[in-house]
Amino acid sequence: MRFLHIGTRWKMLKRILKRYLAQKIYRRMILNFVGLGVLPILIVSFILISLTQNTVESYIYDRNMEIARSASKEINLFIKEPLTILNTIAQTRDILEMERFTQSRLINKVKAGNPLFQKIFILDQTGLVVVTTSFGEELNDYSNSPVFSETRSGRTYFSQVYLSPSRFPVMQIALPIRKYNTVEGVLASEIDLKAIWDKVDKITLGKTGNAFLISSDGSVIAHREKERVLNKESYKEYAFYPEILKGNEGITFYKNGGDEIIAAYAPIKELSWGIVVQQSVKEAYDLARKMRDRVTVIVILTTLLALVLAVTTVKRITNPLEILVKGVRKYGEGDLDHRIQIQRQDELAVLASEFNQMAESLDRNQKRLRRMERLAALSRFASLVSHEIRNPLNAMNINMQILRRLITQQESPPEKKIKYLNIISSEISRINSLVTNFLAITRPPELNLIRSDVHQILEEVIMTLEGQAKATDIKVTRQYSNEPFYGMFDYNQLKQVFHNIILNAFDAMPEGGQLSVKTSLVTKKERSEKSRRISISFSDTGYGIPKQKLNEIFEFYFTTKKTGTGLGLAIAKQIIEGHKGLIKVESKEKKGTTVLIELPLEV
Repeated sequence: MRFLHIGTRWKMLKRILKRYLAQKIYRRMILNFVGLGVLPILIVSFILISLTQNTVESYIYDRNMEIARSASKEINLFIKEPLTILNTIAQTRDILEMERFTQSRLINKVKAGNPLFQKIFILDQTGLVVVTTSFGEELNDYSNSPVFSETRSGRTYFSQVYLSPSRFPVMQIALPIRKYNTVEGVLASEIDLKAIWDKVDKITLGKTGNAFLISSDGSVIAHREKERVLNKESYKEYAFYPEILKGNEGITFYKNGGDEIIAAYAPIKELSWGIVVQQSVKEAYDLARKMRDRVTVIVILTTLLALVLAVTTVKRITNPLEILVKGVRKYGEGDLDHRIQIQRQDELAVLASEFNQMAESLDRNQKRLRRMERLAALSRFASLVSHEIRNPLNAMNINMQILRRLITQQESPPEKKIKYLNIISSEISRINSLVTNFLAITRPPELNLIRSDVHQILEEVIMTLEGQAKATDIKVTRQYSNEPFYGMFDYNQLKQVFHNIILNAFDAMPEGGQLSVKTSLVTKKERSEKSRRISISFSDTGYGIPKQKLNEIFEFYFTTKKTGTGLGLAIAKQIIEGHKGLIKVESKEKKGTTVLIELPLEV
């Protein structure tokens, strides 16, 4: 499950990164610049940090281990000194045959010359003290003491460390005295170990590093903090204790409170003791941490410097590209009078000049195309006029002749004369409508732009036609956005567009139906500039438009109605495009038609 979550997060991160980089070319370029500048430094830094970490670890291991070994050797030598002296005395010829006075003088002389010895004494075969350097201890019985029993078996005896009455560490060492390979007595001594305390106390590492000595039973016998020794603090539970008993040396880690400790340990094999040199891991690796911090700071500064240089360099490259994109977008929106200005003398300036020339050429061709369209429309209109105007003129001529006769007849009622006058007036209106449409085709509409609310224009048109909707059993529903939509519009011409579209919808529903008028905000996310547009849709439930005719509905004189002129949607398209908007129609036969209009709003 954990790997599944990691995989999902990685895919999401890749999608976000891909989407982020796809939006702007300068983002990809900055990433490449920063990557090329920082990635090698990161790799070298990681290698350097890793090498530093390994080097520091090896140095700490070797240093602490060497200190532990050196301390172990010094303590071994310290113990061997009195052991050698005692061994020399024990092997002195005829030590047992000497007089008591001579024996006493010998051991007192040795004690006086070696301050390590607190006392030296000799036991006979029964365990009684026969000679001693401590007055008053003659004839003390050691027969039940380990110092006698261990040594009588032929072994060298080392006691556990204990504290003297003056609270200093001491221990007993005893050797067998042999004669003809038979143990005839015991030479014993009490050794002052304060020198060992001093040696251990002198071992320091930084502020937290120190050393301590543990005995074979795991209790501490030398430590800088003397309370630990007095309390006989035990280290049996630590990992290094069994290793010391086995005679092994090494490095280990353990927790002491909240701190992690690194410990180097070495055995003192003669006594089954162990010396432990310890230090806080935090302090021990302080050098590596400082090195890592310095490298991190260098990487961050280098990354910031690379980022600043990348942004500066990429901006110099991409700013002209953005100007080109904005200019091309202006051309795409129909603003062919716009000119791209790039103050450079390179390939981008040449490209901008080529775009400007292309815009000029497109503007000329577009004007030529419009003239050709108007000429074609005029040609079609001429044929229409020849047919349409002739009929009303003939009707007017006939009705005027009838009216002339009626005027001379005084008995003719006025109502009859008014009837023919109305017919003539109707035909004149018909001719006027044809001429008006003719002017609309030959001369593009001039826009009188004022700040207007689209919802107000829509509402005015709908309220005007609401009576007609009720009369034809058509229900008009409004789904307006909550916020007002203001823009620079020609109020009257937009009314004409909305009026024509709604009337077309009514005509498509002769038996009643529903017309839905909806507005919403459209944001063009792909644009670098903030662009707000209003979307207006008129959806009816009429008989629809055949699919093969959808491409022709904006042509002049194309109509699906028996009495239509075929100019309404063509003129509507001219007006909408004059507002730098767009209009399109979607329709399905027997299901209805949707006219969609988009107009730019104030930013």
